[in-house]
Amino acid sequence: MKGSQTQVTIKTITDYHLESFLRCPYRFYYQHILSLDSSQVKWRQLVQSIINHVVYSFYQLSRNEQNKLHVLKLVDRYWKNVNPKAFESKVHYYMVLAKTTEQLLQFLVPKTEQHPPLFLYEKMNTYVEELEIDLSLTFELVEWTKKSFMVKKFLVEADEEMVQLYLHMLVVFSDKAFGKLPEKIEIITLLDGKKYGFSPTMSNVEQGIVYLNKMKRTIKQPITYLKTSSMAECSSCPFTDKCNEHHDKAMTKSNENLLH
Repeated sequence: MKGSQTQVTIKTITDYHLESFLRCPYRFYYQHILSLDSSQVKWRQLVQSIINHVVYSFYQLSRNEQNKLHVLKLVDRYWKNVNPKAFESKVHYYMVLAKTTEQLLQFLVPKTEQHPPLFLYEKMNTYVEELEIDLSLTFELVEWTKKSFMVKKFLVEADEEMVQLYLHMLVVFSDKAFGKLPEKIEIITLLDGKKYGFSPTMSNVEQGIVYLNKMKRTIKQPITYLKTSSMAECSSCPFTDKCNEHHDKAMTKSNENLLH
């Protein structure tokens, strides 16, 4: 990203920032470094917010109320005021609604006796000495297990790189903040119904430190940022005009240099 400041100072790394950076470094730069207005809500952020509300509200219900009927009621409550125009089309709107509802019914309704969650949408911070930064992470759902605890994360969608990001963050954070690793980590993507399960070990902590340190070094150098090649990401980005303007200026300058 030519013309960007030479280095970004990082005191805290959050899960939200890293996810934004992985989806598109340019978007991350406009939104989190330049703090440009991003009030335009696109469908993925909107659906993630709905999922968060449904999951949180479901676990606030009594054990007897944690059933499919109440999942459907919660979905209806949080979807009823959603404008279909926020989506790519009406077909897309109904497809996303149907798929996320189906997966919430599958993953939320208890199949065995359950205890109240250890954590439910708790945002926590911890200092990571090896990275010389604070790490901030939201634990959506943490449940007790016989040996330790299990972490569940619900996402609209995620590729392998995004799954690895959250695995590294959850493992490093748990080790530094709790002094104990989760017995299991489950990352659930609701658009495709996939569930990624991991049983971390201490070697994963070392891998996580290396991964996050690499991310930190990359984020600190905006001049190395590369725009995403994903058309899907661009179509859901509130900074498309700004990005295109930057690209046009870069192309004009490049052409001028060629003429000289």
